[in-house]
Amino acid sequence: MAITLLPARPSDIRTFLAWRYEPPYDIYDITDDVDESIEYFLDPSVQCHVLVDDGELIGFCTFGPDGRIPGGSYDEDAIDIGLGMDPKRIGRGRGRDFVEAVADHAAALFPEVTQRVTIATWNDRALATWRGVGFLEVARFSVGDPIMGTRDFVILTSS
Repeated sequence: MAITLLPARPSDIRTFLAWRYEPPYDIYDITDDVDESIEYFLDPSVQCHVLVDDGELIGFCTFGPDGRIPGGSYDEDAIDIGLGMDPKRIGRGRGRDFVEAVADHAAALFPEVTQRVTIATWNDRALATWRGVGFLEVARFSVGDPIMGTRDFVILTSS
């Protein structure tokens, strides 16, 4: 079955807020206040969507500034993508399907706009997946204080 993207509902957000990842991916655990997080992800400016496969929530994504890492150099000529995959699905060979579904949805929502993702340099699986669907590295940057457990990030864009 094909992966479908739908606007996130409060119940969806509660589901992905409860996800807990194994190290080193545990930096992606969302541990903020649940009610505040639900309010945040429902904000129209965050443009949060969930990925559903055969009726099961398998991930989520955001479009816009939520996908940016403070300290990176970002212009307004691209749409930033932030995303998370259900931890029980990581490493099972579906990353490319997941990323393609998100990129296709972004292209439908934002036609003719470059897509951009920012990924920690140590996250070889994510980097390989995004590169595998045609994204190219355009910049690297480091931050003074660790963000999500790291200081070094890569920015990739479509075309």
